[in-house]
This record gives sequence, C-alpha cells and structure tokens, in this order.
Amino acid sequence: MADRAHPAQHPGLDGEELRARLREAEETLDAIRNGDVDAVVVGGPSGQQVYTLENADRPYRVLIEQMQEGAVTLGEDGSILYCNERFARMVDAQREQLIGTEMGKFFSGDEHSKFRGLFAASQGANAAAEFTLHARTGGNIPVNISLAELAIEDGAPQIFCGVVTDLGLIRKRADELAAANTNLATEIQERRRVQGSLQLALDAAGMGSWDLDLRHNTAERSLRHDQLFGYAEPCPDWTLETTIGHFLPADRASVADAFATGLRTGRVDFEARIRRADDGSTRWLHVTGQTFYDGNEPVRIAGVVADVTDRRAVEERLRQAQKIEAIGQLTGGVAHDFNNLLMVISAGLEMIDRQTQPERRERIYAGMRQAVERGSGLSRQLLAFSRRQALRPEPVNLVRQIEGMQELLDRSLRGDVHVKTELDGNLWPVEVDPGELELVILNLAVNARDAMPDGGLITIHGANVPNFADNELRGDFVRLSVIDTGVGMPPDVVARVFEPFFTTKEIGKGSGLGLAQAHGFAQASGGAVRIESAPGAGTEIYLLLPRTTKIPADGVKRHFVDLPGNDRAAEGQVLVVEDDNEVAALTVEMIQHLGFTTTRVAGPEAALGALADNRSIDLVFSDVMMPGPMNGIDLAREIRRRRPELPVLLTSGNAEAARLRAEAEGVKVLPKPYRLEDLAAAFDEARVKH
Repeated sequence: MADRAHPAQHPGLDGEELRARLREAEETLDAIRNGDVDAVVVGGPSGQQVYTLENADRPYRVLIEQMQEGAVTLGEDGSILYCNERFARMVDAQREQLIGTEMGKFFSGDEHSKFRGLFAASQGANAAAEFTLHARTGGNIPVNISLAELAIEDGAPQIFCGVVTDLGLIRKRADELAAANTNLATEIQERRRVQGSLQLALDAAGMGSWDLDLRHNTAERSLRHDQLFGYAEPCPDWTLETTIGHFLPADRASVADAFATGLRTGRVDFEARIRRADDGSTRWLHVTGQTFYDGNEPVRIAGVVADVTDRRAVEERLRQAQKIEAIGQLTGGVAHDFNNLLMVISAGLEMIDRQTQPERRERIYAGMRQAVERGSGLSRQLLAFSRRQALRPEPVNLVRQIEGMQELLDRSLRGDVHVKTELDGNLWPVEVDPGELELVILNLAVNARDAMPDGGLITIHGANVPNFADNELRGDFVRLSVIDTGVGMPPDVVARVFEPFFTTKEIGKGSGLGLAQAHGFAQASGGAVRIESAPGAGTEIYLLLPRTTKIPADGVKRHFVDLPGNDRAAEGQVLVVEDDNEVAALTVEMIQHLGFTTTRVAGPEAALGALADNRSIDLVFSDVMMPGPMNGIDLAREIRRRRPELPVLLTSGNAEAARLRAEAEGVKVLPKPYRLEDLAAAFDEARVKH
C-alpha cells in the first residue's frame, strides 16, 4: 500500500522547501486519482489520523438506512440491487428477499409501462413520477419515485439510484394540517360569536364586564361597567383602587377583603354599596369574578358586575311576605301545643273540685303545674327565637345537668327509643342559660325520636375540643352531640333544617322552631350548631359551646316537672290513644270520672296491637296528631276495616285542619280544650251511632 503525507502549511518556510512540499501534494493527489492510494494520513492539532475510503462512505450508508424515504439501487433491467429497510417495510417484505427482484412487479400493468418510461427519462438526468406501490400483503401506498442514473465508466452496465417517498403520510399530514387550520378558523369564529352573544346577553341583563391585569394594575371594562358606576363615557384609567374607592366608606374594607380572598381562593363574589359618580345615588352592586394564575402567581381577575338594588328591594318585600306566611305555618303547630296545655289546665280545673282523695288532687295539681311549665318553655322558645328575651347564662356542669335530665328524656320519648349518655368525666364547664340548654336537648331528642319511627338509640355525647378553629370559631370548645339511628336526611333538607318554621312533620306536629331555637341558643352562647346526616345513616346534631373558667354552682336547677301516670278502674272500657303524657293523664282522669275503665297507649301502632287480641273495648278515643307514619284518622280507618262495630272518637288541638278528613271517614273530632260535659256528650254520640 502506498502512503502519501499531506503537507501542512507552516509560516517561515523558505522557497525551496515550499516548492518541495507542493510537489509532494500534487503527487499525492495524482496517486488518489489513479487509485494508487487507499488511505490518507491527515495531520492536525491532535496528531496524525488515517482516513480510509472505506470509512468515508460509512456515514452515508447510515444516513440512507435511517432516512424516512425508501432508497433503491436498480439495474438497467429494473432489478433491485440494493434497498434500505424503509423500502422493505413499504412492500411488506424482507430486504434479503427483494435483492434481484424486478421492481416493476410492485406496480399494476399501466403503471409498469409508466415506470419503464421513467427509466428512459432518468438516463443522464433526474426524473420523478407518482405511482401506487402494491405491497406483498395487498396494501397500496401512493408514492413518488425519483430516479437518477449513476454514471460509473464507459461501457459498464447502467445503474440507477432511486428515492421512494410515501405520499400517504405527506397527504395525511397535509389533511391534518388543513383540518387543524379549519378547526382553528372555526374556533376563532365561534369564539367571536360567543363573545358577541355574551356581550349581548350582558347588555340585555344590564351587566358590565371587567378584566383586571394584576401585574400592571390596569383594567379593561365594557361601557356598561363604567355606566353602572355613573359615567356616561369610558374612564381613561381604571385600577383596583379605583373600583374599591367607588364603594361607600363603610363597605370598602369588606370589598378589599373580598378581592384579597379572591387571590387565594380563585373566586370573587360580593355585594356592596356604591355612590354613583353622576347623581350621587346609592346603589347595590353584585360583583363576581374568577382569578387566573401563572403557576402559583395570580395574574388576572375577570368577571361581571350588576346593579342589584331593585332585586334586594324585592327580596326585602319577599321576606316580609314570608314572615306573614310563616305566621300561618306557625299557627297550626303552636295552636296544637298550646291547646294541649290548655286542655291539661281546663281538665284539671274541671276535675279538682270533684276529687276528695288528696293524692288524686295532688296529681291533678302536678299536671296543671307541668302544663304551665311547658307553656312557659314554649313562650321562652318563641321569645328566644325572636330575640326579645335575653338569655340568662351561668356556669353549668354539663355532666350533672344532662344526667339530671335522664328521667325527663325517658318520659318524653317512646318505649322503643332508648337514651344513652357518653359524657367525658372531665368535661369543661360552659356558660349558658341552663333552661335553654335543657330545651335544646329536649327538642333535639324529640326530633331524634320522630326520625326513628321503628325505635332506636339516641346517644348524647360530650367531649372537649381544645384549640378548635374553623371559619367561624376559634378557641377551646365543648362538643355536645345528640346522635340518632334514624332515617337520616337528604342534603336539600339538611340545608334548611335551621330555618325558622321549616319542618318535615305534618301540620300540627311541629312548629319548625326547635332547630332554629338551637341555632339561636348556640350563637347567643358564643358557639355554633352543626349537623351531619345522610339518608339511612342517622343524624348527628352537635353544639359547639365555648369553655368557661368560671366554677359552676353545686346542684342542678330543674326546669321541668315530671307527671306520673294514673289509672283507676270503672265501668266500661275506653282505649285512649295519646302521645302526650300530661294530656293523657288528665284525659284518663276525666274518662274514669265518667265511669269508664281506661287503657292508654302512646300511638296508633300500639293501639292496633291492643286490639289485635280481641280485647273488650267499647270506644277508642284518639288524638289526631300522632308520631310515626299513622295519625288518628289513619288509625280510625284501620279500626273500621278490622272491627267495624267499634266506635272511634278523635280529638285535636287543631280540629279544623282534621275535620274534613275525619268526616270523610265518618268520625267526629272533639276540639281541644274540652270540658267534662263536652266529653260525655261526645262519648254518648259516638256510642249511639254504633
């Protein structure tokens, strides 16, 4: 192998050396041209390197194999002398199988001739045409084939190099690009249409739009926006401070806080008063907006503003109308409760002069006192709700206070409802009105009872909650919960349970003040009331009452008087169905004075159970409003189906509400309160009819 050294140019060479090196370089070039040299030694900064002709074409072979187009070398008869892997994949064949194959077999008959014509056109020049390449597996690929003759030496066989480009991919990408452009144009047009429609809607609704740039503290606004603030023409400059400055001084702090909160939460929503720039009038504006972020940095808040002065005036009139409606909703439940109390007092007055036995007179006195206490409690409930009577808070030991209510709770609930207390022995004292506390617990227990028509368990749980904190409260609190295993409530009912007069009970069975009173009591005591409930999962209502450092007094003040039951034998048998213990006791007393024997049950289901064994009953005397799924009218209908010969007499503190339905069943309703003579006459009438 002959080697030639390529001269390196160095400054400072004399003429003779320079001429010698030029001759050496010319000889090297001649040797390369004549094929006498197959390697060149090249000098450089890192030393001499050998660069062979074999290595020289390696990058080009790699390039051909990696290119996305197919590459072929064809003989003059069209046979494949070489192809890259990409072309082999195009025709679904192994590259080794293609060598020697005539390329024309991958075209249809017409295109085969066209391909031969491309051969002729490519002699001495580049030529290209489009074809459909047929793969071995049946697929068709539109391609562009570019051929060029590879000149080797005179007399040598003709060699052609070809590049095969998949037009399917190009066309697909072109279609995708065209579709993307069409979609973009459509989206731009739709966005413009939506923006136009939105602006029309905002204008029609009298709303203005705004977009606050937080980085530059500038705001773009619609004309309507500035008009709402009292400007006939758009203002030249507007910033966040400009917005806040238009609100009344009393509202500016809350407006600034609303925007500051919006930076953290992503949402601005408030109503506040402005003084218009043109006429100085005071108007209510409702501002809503959304915050946009760059990473975690808020950069924009955009939203709308509307004048809601008229709406607020309508809402105020509606609230007044709702108060009037609430009075109507209230009358049935409160009338029933008060008539029951009046019934106890009226019956007691009727019976007290007729009794000669001191113990019976004392029981009548006790029932009347209980009625007075209950009436006073109901009045306190109404007054506390209306905030016309201040609470009288004092330090209270919750453990003693609640455990002292056990008997009261047991007598206020049905026999199939059990009460369990779980109170931390180290429960902190709280400063509350003890009478209102008992009323709250009693109301919650009664609500829990009514939520368990088939019986269940009520748990009164108390625990300390140190360092409590949420959006409303912060500090040390006692959590006092009333938990039932009842039917639970759906979210729409949970959202309204603390509304005054809202109740899911039948007319006359509840005034809807119980939970509202609990809410007012908790807030007046410096705490809050919360509820957790779901259908089928029971309900927990809990009070959060602030801890006090004051020491409770010894003992527990009682705010209710319990009344024991009473039975006395006489002639005749009356089944008394009454859920109120005090009313039942006096009712039984009056009926026994008329000469009847009585059996008292607390509800319709128990009454049907008492009648199931064909017990000798001459008359069923039932209240209309009863707990559970059945009321007195339902009971009368079922008794008529089972024992049509048995007379039924109903009574109600809200007789008018029940009269029409009762008359449809052929049953008389005796209004409460009634005198002994009224009761006797009603008994006689009911028995005569049967």
